[in-house]
Amino acid sequence: MQYYITKSSKEDYPLVSIVVLNYNGKHHLKTCLDSLQRTKYPNTEIILVDNASTDGSVEFVKKNYPNVKIVKLNKNIYTCGGYMAGVLVSRGKYIVILSNDMEVDENWLIPLVEALERMPWVAAADAKYKSFYQRDKFDDTAAAGRWIDYFGNNYTRGVNEVDRGQYNKPSYIIGVITIFRKDVFLKIGGFDLSYIYGYEDIDIGWRLYLAGYKVLYVPQSVIYHKGGASTRVKPHIRRYRPELFYLVKRNRLISLIKNYSVMNMLRALFIAYLEHFLLAWYFFLIGNKVYGLEVVRAMIYPIRNLKKIMVKRAIVQRLRKKSDKEIMKYMVPYSGVIAEFLSRLLKGSYKH
Repeated sequence: MQYYITKSSKEDYPLVSIVVLNYNGKHHLKTCLDSLQRTKYPNTEIILVDNASTDGSVEFVKKNYPNVKIVKLNKNIYTCGGYMAGVLVSRGKYIVILSNDMEVDENWLIPLVEALERMPWVAAADAKYKSFYQRDKFDDTAAAGRWIDYFGNNYTRGVNEVDRGQYNKPSYIIGVITIFRKDVFLKIGGFDLSYIYGYEDIDIGWRLYLAGYKVLYVPQSVIYHKGGASTRVKPHIRRYRPELFYLVKRNRLISLIKNYSVMNMLRALFIAYLEHFLLAWYFFLIGNKVYGLEVVRAMIYPIRNLKKIMVKRAIVQRLRKKSDKEIMKYMVPYSGVIAEFLSRLLKGSYKH
């Protein structure tokens, strides 16, 4: 698929609001904002949402990037809340969501906008995410498109692979965090603020499909990502910090309850709870009590808060225009911890 600039003036291009989330990331901001200002798209606004940083981030941006709109929050409201704060002050037809540890290719935005302009049934799109440190490789978070299996496990294509063009064909995906049609994003309720962090990209994509839209992976758009700078135990280890690990595991269960029809929800929850149970016991058996307890907490939360989640489920289900069967065509059969667990146990190298 080829994309071309064909419009004659700035006003012919739809305004794109680029929301950058920051928390004590002053050391990332120059690389990120410089790349955004080099973007070859003539009609953007850049919004920095600062989650109550204490490292001088806001002062740095005010001094060096006077054209950047700053939303300074009085307390850290984390990922979902921070992004929603930026969306609510944005003016664009389209909204882009970025973190401060990303650098964009100068031609990244045109393919995304043109895809949405040409395909009214597509409500959101993801770029190709490559490693900031090894430019020939995909990163290990978004890479070449994200899906889920029938039980809500995340599947990311191309993680840490060398990019040889093997994933250069646009395709429909589930997980999305890069660009949205603002009107549709708000119509389906935006990010679920109760998630705080983690799985919001899967949940929003799933709800877009429920509402009758699709999500597209656009490989002609390239973004470089440092990955794990603030969310992991160590940058080279994919496992999240304990408190974030808990949220990701918990939010998967919430999404299954909210987004599936009743029978598919019950089937998926059975497998998900079995996986969580096995994972918790594994952590206890190897002496990693902290992570084991976080998995147990994730299992307990939906039970204790079922009434609240069911209210959200009712709201989501009112959006439904597509059946589970239609949406499951864009999922993978299984990508869960049981298969990974058994495989790595046989190799003696399980490090989930």
